[in-house]
Amino acid sequence: MISRVTIYFLLISVLPGCSTNSGYGVTYNTEPRGATIICQGENKGYSPVRLHYSLEENDKKYGSMNTAPCTAIWSSGARKRFSNSWDLNEFPDGVMETLQRPNVAGYSQDAEFALKVQQMKNQKAQAQSEAAQRSYNNIMQGLKDTTPKTTKTNCYNTYGGVSCNSTTY
Repeated sequence: MISRVTIYFLLISVLPGCSTNSGYGVTYNTEPRGATIICQGENKGYSPVRLHYSLEENDKKYGSMNTAPCTAIWSSGARKRFSNSWDLNEFPDGVMETLQRPNVAGYSQDAEFALKVQQMKNQKAQAQSEAAQRSYNNIMQGLKDTTPKTTKTNCYNTYGGVSCNSTTY
């Protein structure tokens, strides 16, 4: 039999947004959104992207840190580099840098792609929400299935003897 505590922890583990990331958060954003974020040759996804970096003792001591170099590449091929030096005193809880797309040809292609990326992210979020709802429903059904049942029995006298009806809740 599954205890209520076990079900509670299972429920928490399947709900989206319950995980936490440690370290210093840097959000790489672009205008228009949807540019591919490349950090040290590794694709990190479409902007906005939030990455977490470990803070070293020297970073805390001097109030600044350097991160991996990252570049935004729009679908048209336009590209621009992000800063990789952050002031921990000015932004102690993390930072977001938003790059404006360079003024080069292909803006309409990049704007159209940004809409497609947003639609894709919305579909992904909806699918995750539906999966979380299914998990929640399964857990609640498991809880219901493991909850002891109550049976109510009513008996009454009839002309031929005693009759009883039982109802289980």
